[in-house]
Amino acid sequence: MPRAARRRPPRVLLLVVAVGAVVLTVRRRRRRAQARDDDRPADLGFMRAIHAGLRRDAARLQALAPQLERGDGRPRAAPKGWPSFRQTLEVHHAAEDDDLWPVLRDHLTQAEDLHQLDLMVAEHRGLTAAIQAVDAALASGVGVTMAAQGLGDVLGDHLDHEERQVFPLLERHLSRGEWRRFLRTERRRRSPRERPEFLTWVLDEASDQDTAAVLSELPARSTWSTVGFCGPDTRLSGAGSRRDLPAIAGRPKAARRRRTRSFPFTALVRRRNRGNSQTCRRSWRQ
Repeated sequence: MPRAARRRPPRVLLLVVAVGAVVLTVRRRRRRAQARDDDRPADLGFMRAIHAGLRRDAARLQALAPQLERGDGRPRAAPKGWPSFRQTLEVHHAAEDDDLWPVLRDHLTQAEDLHQLDLMVAEHRGLTAAIQAVDAALASGVGVTMAAQGLGDVLGDHLDHEERQVFPLLERHLSRGEWRRFLRTERRRRSPRERPEFLTWVLDEASDQDTAAVLSELPARSTWSTVGFCGPDTRLSGAGSRRDLPAIAGRPKAARRRRTRSFPFTALVRRRNRGNSQTCRRSWRQ
């Protein structure tokens, strides 16, 4: 008698098995990555890029402030860049006070280290007052230059203090896993629509090193759509891996140019970001 033909498994079953295998593989890789992150110190490159953006916009506001003065007391329209700058300040410092300092505080035992965190919270309150002073000056058209200078001074002193005293504590006590959990928490403070706008803001005139630090912390995708509040929709896509970005940022310029020719993603990010930066600068013109 002829042997009965073996029945093939249904295609749906094969598909379920394949999907299950992919999910298990992704989970294993994620657990291994999390284990590696828990054994490595925090990388504050993203935070340094945010600080660079805050200093950049504070300088732009101070440069524009004299043009916003009105001797007759009638206000002029606030620059379009001011609401975005103010929101970034408020969201970033609220995230530090609510989500980052408590985690760091749990690792600290020295009274002086704990005191530094108390100073951070107090300085954030001072920044809130400086922001309100700028709002009031813009609304009245009087004292804009002084208010912008005051905000720039308070912000500059705070950022210098944080980088000098608190950054070493973060790098010494927090793992990369804890740091990345904070970044995800801060990202969730912005709506899905606001997140690409923030990406556009932080990449505006960013150095190669800051660009690499920012992109290395983004979700693992090869394509992003940044609907920038500084400019038109911009699509960043390419064939490269984001793991190459930190290595590129640390190379001499000639080497970076050679590498970029074979790394279209990085080249496209830089080219698109130059266009966004030009539009961002226009948002700080009167």
